[in-house]
Amino acid sequence: MKVVKFSEAAEFHHPENPLRRVKIFGNPELLGIKNMSIGMGVMGPGVRVPLHKHECDEMMFILHGEGKWVTKDKEYNVTPYTLIYAEAGEEHGFENTSTCQSLEFLFVYSPPGGEQPIFKNFIKVKDFTYKGT
Repeated sequence: MKVVKFSEAAEFHHPENPLRRVKIFGNPELLGIKNMSIGMGVMGPGVRVPLHKHECDEMMFILHGEGKWVTKDKEYNVTPYTLIYAEAGEEHGFENTSTCQSLEFLFVYSPPGGEQPIFKNFIKVKDFTYKGT
């Protein structure tokens, strides 16, 4: 068993928008997880993630705020305690529709790999500091 605290997660922000932040709690490289990766995203007011796709399944669970989940054909309003699932290869985007509060969500990729663009393209703010127990 492994227990990773919020303060031990690796932290990143988008190079063009520091209001788009990500924490990575575990994946194969950081924690030895084999079948998934998990993290948390925070998007400031008005922040958008354009249409994109992953080679893995993605699940998101909204913790705080309001937003819009967008596919090529449809838009879905999301609020706290909404679960979103996108199959591998399904194009999707995401937007914080609030003008005053952040949108916070957990995300899981299975198999792991969807988090790799974060490691490559985002600015690392804090290293993963889990030492194991």
